[in-house]
Amino acid sequence: MQRSGQKQQQDDGSDLIYWIWLTKIPGIGVKTGRALLEGFGWNPKRIYEADETEYRGIKDIGEMRVKNLANNKNLDCAKRIYDDCVRKHISIMTLRDPAYPDIAKCLPDMPLYLYYKGKLMKNLNGVAIVGARRCTASGKEKAVKLAYKAVTSGEAVISGMAKGIDSYAHTACLKTGGYTVAVLGNGLDICYPDEHRLLQQRIEENGALISEYEPGVQPQKVFFPCRNRLIAAFSKKIYIIEAGFKSGALITGDYGQKYGRHVIEISQ
Repeated sequence: MQRSGQKQQQDDGSDLIYWIWLTKIPGIGVKTGRALLEGFGWNPKRIYEADETEYRGIKDIGEMRVKNLANNKNLDCAKRIYDDCVRKHISIMTLRDPAYPDIAKCLPDMPLYLYYKGKLMKNLNGVAIVGARRCTASGKEKAVKLAYKAVTSGEAVISGMAKGIDSYAHTACLKTGGYTVAVLGNGLDICYPDEHRLLQQRIEENGALISEYEPGVQPQKVFFPCRNRLIAAFSKKIYIIEAGFKSGALITGDYGQKYGRHVIEISQ
């Protein structure tokens, strides 16, 4: 299992600042962002420096987005986010970065860049273990056994650091010397739930924390389905333990089916 340290960001952060700028333009989501990057040779600075005529050359961009791009040439917000990342030792990996997991970057709905702390496994992929927050003793035992099996097979354990099954899987992996990744639905300078501060610290020291949300972003209900899609994207196999109706774990499984992953549901 190969791991890489935090990617050395550019001294002035210039390239990353343009990536951040692009995602802050109103109306520019993942699909349009990818189209722009492909049209401008994956160089966000070129997008920033372009004019309306050049923007209109991108298929299906629409006049509203053209105007939004042309009228938002201020980098202050992006610079503040980048500087905050530097202060808080948070790294950024873009879709063009080798650190961005290959298993995920080919999917059309993946974020243009991700924030991370810790040490990223080279070509990250692994086994997701997710499930009920209020699980049974049997569910906990299954999560622990699956985590141990993943470790002995040299696979990463990927989960969401939630109470219950998620935390049991992370903890069991760490106890057996394995590598684990927590995908969070908030900024990496925030711990949620609060009682998992020590767990979050241990994951950062022995694995990685990943989020699509910038520092300072508090957890919100709407963010967790997005977090769950990343868990599914990074995983070859997804175990869902004692998941309740309409639970986040089942959303992870739905994304797993969409991405062609092997999804296994384990009930009580």
